[in-house]
Amino acid sequence: MEPLVLIPTILSAIHIVFSHSTYIAYRQWLTERDLFKRRHAAYEQLKIAAASVSASGAVSNTDIDRFAQVMSDMRFLFDKDLERFVSGIYGALLRKHALDSLLEKAAGKVKAPSDIALTEKALMKSLELSGRIANGIYRDMPEHLEKFMQSRGIR
Repeated sequence: MEPLVLIPTILSAIHIVFSHSTYIAYRQWLTERDLFKRRHAAYEQLKIAAASVSASGAVSNTDIDRFAQVMSDMRFLFDKDLERFVSGIYGALLRKHALDSLLEKAAGKVKAPSDIALTEKALMKSLELSGRIANGIYRDMPEHLEKFMQSRGIR
């Protein structure tokens, strides 16, 4: 075969290879963009679920349910370390909710000095849990999310 006849065939093959690799790169980019959007949405939902704790210091049943739903939704988006981290925040939400419910029931009934001391201690623990929840969501979680939110590039 003459070299001039092979040139169009070689160019055609090169075009097919580059077109195919460009398509693969585009699909990979779409997948990463979708994962980014889903991960970011999960984080935003966690922030919404914890917002009332930051705003009012209270945890409602709705907040707990919303947080649990987001944890379920994000199960396959992140690794086990992040799931454990978020689960720790969820545990703090549950403990705060239970503690605040007990404090609400005890309000107005506390008369003895030992009861007042225990109530003050419980209030301090409730504030500590509020800080743990808020710091976990707004300060610590972005650091944990960083590795998931960066583009891995084309392989």
